[in-house]
This record gives sequence, structure tokens and C-alpha cells, in this order.
Amino acid sequence: MAVEAFLSRLEKVKGRNGSWTACCPAHDDKSPSLAIREEGGKVLLHCFGGCEVSAVVGALGMDMTDLFPPSEPKYEPQPKVRFFATDLLKVIALEAAIVSIAAYDMSKGKTLPKVDLDRLHLAYERINAAVEAAQ
Repeated sequence: MAVEAFLSRLEKVKGRNGSWTACCPAHDDKSPSLAIREEGGKVLLHCFGGCEVSAVVGALGMDMTDLFPPSEPKYEPQPKVRFFATDLLKVIALEAAIVSIAAYDMSKGKTLPKVDLDRLHLAYERINAAVEAAQ
């Protein structure tokens, strides 16, 4: 949560440039006794009246995690799906047969209709995907 959103919940806020004072919401505070500072995206608090930080945050209806910037999601590599070599060879054999038929027809001067060209392209993609899966 940005420090501005935190400050907007407090009373008698004074200060600027990363350092403020305000009335502490965790106790009956008539004059500002809560020091607020922003450092590296974190909101740092200190109540000179002795209140715990968790009590101050709770009195605002917030959570301790609201004082810290959101963390970057950790990269977790996806587990590689393993295939049996025989399954990959079956896919490649089927798609190679389609490529062979199309090549034979084109060698005889036949112009392939769009539906056959689309299927030829799909065969190409599936062969490449099978090779990638084998690596």
C-alpha cells in the first residue's frame, strides 16, 4: 500500500518528503505522537506513546503486509512434460505421411486446395512440437 493511502487514514498529519507525524489511532491521542516514515517503499511507524506497530495498523483496519510493497512473483519453471519416444514417433510418422502425400500431389503438378494447405501447415507445427517435446 502506498504511504499516501496509509496517511489518508490518520488525523492531524503533518510533514513531507518521506517523514510525517500524526495522531496515533491505537490510543486516545490528542497531539501527534505517531512518527511515519517511508523508506524503500516500506512504511515505518513508531508511536512515542508506546503502542505496538501491530496495534496501530489494526486500529486502522489494516494488515501488517500493507506496510510493505508487494513482492515480485517468484519465477517457478514449469515441469517439463515427458513423453514416451514411441508416442512421439507415432505423431511424427502420421504427420510425415500427410507431408508425403502433399509432396507427391504437388510433384505431379496438382494445386492443393486451401483446406489441404492448412492441414499441411498443421502437420509442420505438430512435427516441430514433437521434436521440441523430445528435447
